[in-house]
Amino acid sequence: MLETVKGQDEGIQYLAKVVQGTFTSPLLLIGDEGVGKRFSVIESAKEAFKEEDPSTCSQCYKISQGIHPDLRIVYPEEGKDIKVGAIRDLLGTTGFYPSIAPYKYLVIDGADRMTSAAADALLKTLEEAPSSVRFFLLAEREEQVIPTIRSRCVMVRYRRLPEDFVVSALSQHTDDYAKALVYTRIAGGSLGRAVEYLGSGRLALRNQMLTILKMGPSKDLATLFPLVDNVKSDLPQGLRFLEQIVFDLVMLPHDPTRIINLDVFQDLKVLRGQLGSDRLTKLRHGLKTVLRRSKGNINLAFHVKSMMASVFA
Repeated sequence: MLETVKGQDEGIQYLAKVVQGTFTSPLLLIGDEGVGKRFSVIESAKEAFKEEDPSTCSQCYKISQGIHPDLRIVYPEEGKDIKVGAIRDLLGTTGFYPSIAPYKYLVIDGADRMTSAAADALLKTLEEAPSSVRFFLLAEREEQVIPTIRSRCVMVRYRRLPEDFVVSALSQHTDDYAKALVYTRIAGGSLGRAVEYLGSGRLALRNQMLTILKMGPSKDLATLFPLVDNVKSDLPQGLRFLEQIVFDLVMLPHDPTRIINLDVFQDLKVLRGQLGSDRLTKLRHGLKTVLRRSKGNINLAFHVKSMMASVFA
């Protein structure tokens, strides 16, 4: 139910109107992964579809199990875009009345990852959606959703969740407050990502990136380069961790309260002294360039090694 959604007041207000039947326009929910976009839509569906006694509501049970016939969610496959076939299959359900609910909930989780053909297929139906259908488009990057789709939706921004809320939620998974705080900051206010990181041991990858950076001042590129190659397919995520480490190095003398990687605070202090301001500035600019290029089809490991060589050689 919507009362279980925390930290997203604007989203709750719009979804409550959908539940009440006073708002029928497509919603475009914009925000980082794991801040509650999909969760809030699903909880609103439970509230909209609920039977008299929510504790024994068969519709709520079906939603929780992912088997409700009137709640359809399209996701992109791992590392891929949402193709036109998936959108056409979803739109094919709009020609039928809801099976057991007052109306259909059609959710596209990854509206910023639709192919051009998929987006084109969606446009006309968004304009002339049947009165029995509610559309919800979820995206992380507003600029990646084509303008013609954005213009047909009401945009709602989902903010990063408050730090104390995420830490409190993580306490269900660990009784180590310091650990929960580190994962919260690394996840950037995303509860979903923080829980994922906590359960997957992603700090090991963060530690690998820190080790690579610590090798730089030694100028031992023959040892450093194989470390970059060892990260392999995890390098895109590794760069995200590297960006946070560099942020910490910049903030260290100015505002230590904003440090993300608190568990390696002493390592950061030592590394900051070894790098110095000039090399840290070069590292920041070089990393920004690599991150910008990483959105294209490039040899990422090569660009990372080139950046390291230009900073440390």
